[in-house]
Amino acid sequence: MRSEVVRVRLQPEERQALAALCGQDRTASDVIRLLFRDKAGLPLPVGPVAADALRGTNEELRRIGINLNQAVRAMNEGRVGYEPHLDAALRHLLRGVFQLRTDVDLMLRISRKERRRPPRGT
Repeated sequence: MRSEVVRVRLQPEERQALAALCGQDRTASDVIRLLFRDKAGLPLPVGPVAADALRGTNEELRRIGINLNQAVRAMNEGRVGYEPHLDAALRHLLRGVFQLRTDVDLMLRISRKERRRPPRGT
């Protein structure tokens, strides 16, 4: 839920440029939010086709995470030879996979909210 409000003063030419970016189907807030998220390196909303692909990617990442977790567990339980450097590398990789899944989940959540919102002017 968006709870923070930011006010910005623009020069006339900046306001015209913003209106041009908005077009018929986006509000000024939408455009400013997208520009900010892009510049700040935050996840951006994606369209339905990309969202389907991301869901598939997220499922693959989940499976990879399960396999990595099983490999670490096998080493820790002594079922395979323990290699400290391999253990550290697997744990690091597991954290990276988990973070990537978290980022993809956030992109999908943002995208769902954007698609649920009624189009501008309705």
